[in-house]
Amino acid sequence: MTEQARRFRPLTKDELEGLELEFARFLATQGIGADEWGRIGKEDPDGMEELIWKFSTMFWEITTSRLTYLERHDNGDAWYFKFGDNSAQLMRIDPEGTRFQGEKSYAEEARGQEVFLILEQGGTPVPSEEQEKIDTLFNAATT
Repeated sequence: MTEQARRFRPLTKDELEGLELEFARFLATQGIGADEWGRIGKEDPDGMEELIWKFSTMFWEITTSRLTYLERHDNGDAWYFKFGDNSAQLMRIDPEGTRFQGEKSYAEEARGQEVFLILEQGGTPVPSEEQEKIDTLFNAATT
């Protein structure tokens, strides 16, 4: 896989350690047991890197497909994002309570990468119990 074809980044060592069971299952689906993984790590660093890339891509694709609402808070501003299949709504609320709203369109296959970019910029998933409140904010701004 070329660098240009990669839409995500590889998981860090700490992230992989946190997903140890899932990674072991992934390796098993590739026909790779613990002994084989150890051998690959010693004898084939490029092969090891490629397997980590494959797992990372699978992880990010699954993760981003499940997320609809993200939020980010910085410098007193609250940013809210709502991702649909082909577009994302954005709302920024400054410390004075002024709302700024916009929308960005993207190809359906680019949705995961758009979600990923916001996660990488410090966005966090909005808990399910707060998603209705976010919808209310978006709906109030359009009426």
